[in-house]
Amino acid sequence: MSEYSDSQQPERDYSRQSASGAAVEPALSKMEQRELAHSRDRICKYRRCEVCAPLRERRHLKKVQRKADAQAELHAKGEPCSQLSCAVAACVESRDSPTEAPDPVAPEARKEHAQDLEGDLEQRLRGEAERHRVGLPCGSQDCPSKVCIDGFARERVRRHRAHRPCRSTTCSNPICVSGRSPS
Repeated sequence: MSEYSDSQQPERDYSRQSASGAAVEPALSKMEQRELAHSRDRICKYRRCEVCAPLRERRHLKKVQRKADAQAELHAKGEPCSQLSCAVAACVESRDSPTEAPDPVAPEARKEHAQDLEGDLEQRLRGEAERHRVGLPCGSQDCPSKVCIDGFARERVRRHRAHRPCRSTTCSNPICVSGRSPS
């Protein structure tokens, strides 16, 4: 049996415990949150905080250094870095050279590919209509909607900055041309 009978068991205060059994701390005020962040050498949420300014500057300098290292690594490999102002020979050459057209596709492969896409086309059109209905860009390159045109342009720039091919079928960026499948 147990040490206590049913009427003699000690009462517990369940109001101050979480489901895991640990005591729950009361929510901190904004000033307490800031002080906690500063004590941990972290950046607080207040944008104009003078205590966090050196930390923000250090973060910015690290980011600039990472970008410079990535650019130097690409140049060491002889690849273009995709910066418009770069004067390295590989970058200038990639900007100035015309891109090669992809190889033509056999008619049989086109026919099979078209059959595969028929079912997907209906599903894609429904998805695009739903995205338009809620005010989001559909992702299509040929959509006449201003939201879609701007969204596609932003996505294209973001992918180029990340040295990845965009989804445009007419892009002349060397990364996009080399990544384009011949289908």
